[in-house]
Amino acid sequence: MPDPEIMQPLEEPMAPTPELSDDNPFSSMMERFDEAAQLLGLDPDLYMLLRGPDRQFKFAIPVIDDHGEIQVFNGYRIRHNLSLGPTLGGLRLDKTMTRTQLAALAAWTTWKCAALSVPFGGAMGGVDFDPRDHSPRVTETVVRRYTAGVLDFIGPERDILAPDLHSNSQIMAWCLDTYSMHVRHTENAVVLGKPEGLGGTVCRDSAVGRGVRVLTERRLADMGFTSKARVVVQGAGHVGGQVARELYDYGHSIIAISDMGGCLYNPAGIDIPKALEYREKHGTVAGFRGGEPMPESDFMCLECDVLIPAAGANQITGKNAHCINAKLIVEAANGPTTRKADAILQERGIPVLPDLLGNSGAIIIAYFEWVQNRMGYMWPREDVEARLDRMIIEAYDRARAAAKKHKVGLRLATCMLGVERVAYFDRLRGIYG
Repeated sequence: MPDPEIMQPLEEPMAPTPELSDDNPFSSMMERFDEAAQLLGLDPDLYMLLRGPDRQFKFAIPVIDDHGEIQVFNGYRIRHNLSLGPTLGGLRLDKTMTRTQLAALAAWTTWKCAALSVPFGGAMGGVDFDPRDHSPRVTETVVRRYTAGVLDFIGPERDILAPDLHSNSQIMAWCLDTYSMHVRHTENAVVLGKPEGLGGTVCRDSAVGRGVRVLTERRLADMGFTSKARVVVQGAGHVGGQVARELYDYGHSIIAISDMGGCLYNPAGIDIPKALEYREKHGTVAGFRGGEPMPESDFMCLECDVLIPAAGANQITGKNAHCINAKLIVEAANGPTTRKADAILQERGIPVLPDLLGNSGAIIIAYFEWVQNRMGYMWPREDVEARLDRMIIEAYDRARAAAKKHKVGLRLATCMLGVERVAYFDRLRGIYG
């Protein structure tokens, strides 16, 4: 019998939180939310309101592929919370994507925006489609059909699209054009991560890396570490590449870097610009002569000052947390550390700058782009960089103060900041009806 969700692409009622394994990103996020809510003494009614997504939407995306055959993909949009303003959420193109992953990312975005004092709620969406397996024509069709499918839900005052996994500025330009054709005027602020000529902001391609570098240097200084750091970066793509380049440019030594093709190690430091140039030509850092290949199983356990997971979720787990040999972990990816690994790292005394802070540059630069689009005025680079640094450091200082006040780790403290802020303004707004 056909799937009724595909045959009738209607909004779905909020489903109960599923019982999932410890290493599932939604389960890990909900456990951290539960702990933050308990420590804050959150009202039970408000707790139930914040615990699940506000709206979930699934619909079919039929396209004609390059062989003339019809393929049907699934599009999703999940909106978590609207208390602080319109929702912000990525467009993820990934054939292994699941709805629970999207729900986790939507909630993470809510807490992250609140902790950073950015006036957005969280959302997330995507298509179970990988553009690397298809031509640009098919990819454009999928992206435009997705944008048209969520047209009634998105808007600069409602829900704003941003790039996520396998999305880039070209894909965001297609989203912008599709939305604008439907509303009969160019609406720059509905889509973020655009090319600069279409309302994109300067520093879009360096904000995450800059944020990681600023936080890393600040945290190391707080730890009494004064020399340049020896850094291991897991990931060399859009995020990992930014992080490695930014740290390298500021004099830190990247002794190891990896991607899906392989791992590269050089205790004397890797020439990051040349390594990334090699990767752009060959699709991987594997084979670059500026370092030696090493087994993936040993990569996360390298001795270093700073370990930066900048790839996917669940990279530091209960299986490898015991072998981590870093003085500091800075999470540039979303959800790279499982709850079980968190407990092990805390017991071992290895500090972690959590993803809610670590990749906050992406949220802040998105907010800056939205503000500039609505103003119709673009800021110079020095203003963007100064404001980015200020917001990141202020969020870090608030999280440190909360951690000290509640006697908890930085991850839980940051989550508590976000939950407390959303809950406070939910109580002020009240319940309509």
